Amino acid sequence: MTMILGAPTAARIATRIAAIAVACAIAAGCMTGNDSQPSNQTTGTILGAALGGTVGGLAFHGAGGVIGGALVGALAGNLVGRALDDQERRRLAEATQRAYASDTDEATVYTVEPAKTNSSEPPPPPTVVAAKPAGPKTARPDGGTCRPIELTATKNGQTTRETTTFCQASGSSELKPVSV
Repeated sequence: MTMILGAPTAARIATRIAAIAVACAIAAGCMTGNDSQPSNQTTGTILGAALGGTVGGLAFHGAGGVIGGALVGALAGNLVGRALDDQERRRLAEATQRAYASDTDEATVYTVEPAKTNSSEPPPPPTVVAAKPAGPKTARPDGGTCRPIELTATKNGQTTRETTTFCQASGSSELKPVSV
């Protein structure tokens, strides 16, 4: 039987799979989330570790590449996972709908309490999301209307503010952000 040089052997593949599993277990053990569903940050960390471990293993052909890739992937996934969770996004969408329909320039603000954890650490502060009209509605030639809305989210002490124009097609209740 001839062996092709550089081809992965069963032992190498097993080592890669084991290293990925260990890295994912370590990453999952370091995260806290609510009992029923992991947080976005936890999910991002685990998926980032798995993907990074796979890429690192393929690129560097060894357990060191798998572990290094998993650690880099876990860090990147953790940072991405800090974005707004589903409940916060739903509340921001509700605030956007209200701001779009509003006859005033008042902001619609929602406070979203953090998910409960089993951790003895104090919970993070609530997330505050808001939307307010940033200008009047304008008519489009197709019968739809557009309106700029200022969106604000404050999570873990960091505030993000962005003005986006949302449009509504004639006869529709769905808002779609547009690039201006």
